[in-house]
Amino acid sequence: MTESPSSATATAAASVLVRELLAGPARPALVLAAGPAATYLDVGGRVLAVVSAGGVRLPCAVMVAGDGRPPVAGSRLAVGGGAVHQDGRRLVTVRRWFDPRVRLAGVDQRAVARFAGLVRSRGGVDALLPVDAVERLADDLRRGDARGAVAVLIGRGTGLTPAGDDLLAGALAALRALGSPAAGDLGSAVQALEPGATTRLSAALLEAADVGGLVPEAADVLRALAGAGRLEGAAGRLVDLGHTSGWHLAAGLLVGVVHAGRRAARVPASGSGVPARVPASGCDGFGRVGTPAGSSVQTPVGSPACGPVGAGRAT
Repeated sequence: MTESPSSATATAAASVLVRELLAGPARPALVLAAGPAATYLDVGGRVLAVVSAGGVRLPCAVMVAGDGRPPVAGSRLAVGGGAVHQDGRRLVTVRRWFDPRVRLAGVDQRAVARFAGLVRSRGGVDALLPVDAVERLADDLRRGDARGAVAVLIGRGTGLTPAGDDLLAGALAALRALGSPAAGDLGSAVQALEPGATTRLSAALLEAADVGGLVPEAADVLRALAGAGRLEGAAGRLVDLGHTSGWHLAAGLLVGVVHAGRRAARVPASGSGVPARVPASGCDGFGRVGTPAGSSVQTPVGSPACGPVGAGRAT
């Protein structure tokens, strides 16, 4: 492709997770799926989402600015040289990059307890998943059975990104964000079981989750749990995302931060005035109550944070 940048019809910001695809030499792209807000491309076996303004900023996305539109099916497409090409010309040129990955030193236990109550009250498990899917995921992680956790969920549920995958992605990204050793086992299990088990887009989002990559709505919740931003507003925006994806991502984040919190407790030096990073929840799993050793905040028996997740409204 030899077009000059001045011939581009639109500019875009793209995820650093797909920089290699976009910055490398141009190569053919095939349309996997297309809708009003996004076109999903196969580029050398990887998924690239080209999303119009106002669409969901996926961690594998090129976000088109202004009135620019994603490419259409049936045209000759290529990706590379910093652009998406359609029928021999630059359709979209990447001008900026964004990083969808989240890294946190820890979360606030009281915020996690509030988040658990919000998740429990705002949704429920997809009808194609086991009714106790969230609790089973938490239990499998606690037992160290990552493969069992993935086998029950991957590819199951409704939507372009099945609900079981959203649940796994939330947990995996939260574990990565908090540096939990459990992320390695869960990520390896996903990689082993994912091929052919779910949709191409969902597989790409699980791959992003394995490096802590998330949609902004989910990333904002994790940051709010660490004290940056209003938790209630962030949680509401996430739960409202899509038909079932937002709630299952939220439930997965909750599983991940609770599990990571059991392994991390830090007490500040005397007189430092720095709040302690404490275990992420006073709940042992999601249906049983128990306060981890070293916790500075007790979660009372019978509080919303400790009830079974998924007992709220049906999706």
